[in-house]
Amino acid sequence: MSTKQSLSKQIRQAFESSQGILRLSPTWVPRAISISGKRMKLHPADTFAYGILRGGIDERWIASTTKADNGPLTTFNEGVSRVVVENIGKVDTL
Repeated sequence: MSTKQSLSKQIRQAFESSQGILRLSPTWVPRAISISGKRMKLHPADTFAYGILRGGIDERWIASTTKADNGPLTTFNEGVSRVVVENIGKVDTL
């Protein structure tokens, strides 16, 4: 079974186990051109989680399928929410 098929199966199982509700995690997006405020209620150590050159985190995207386009330092799938699954009392993301 390929990785893509395995992931598809895991997502299907998460969908079925949550009775048709696909839970997605929020994603945090930094912006180099903005000044990060404290309204996001982040821990001070997380304000510049991607590094000072990337800028402060000042956006939270919910149920996002859009990749953030923040220039050449943008990480893979930055801005895309992940599927939340519960495995024997432990919460993971796919």
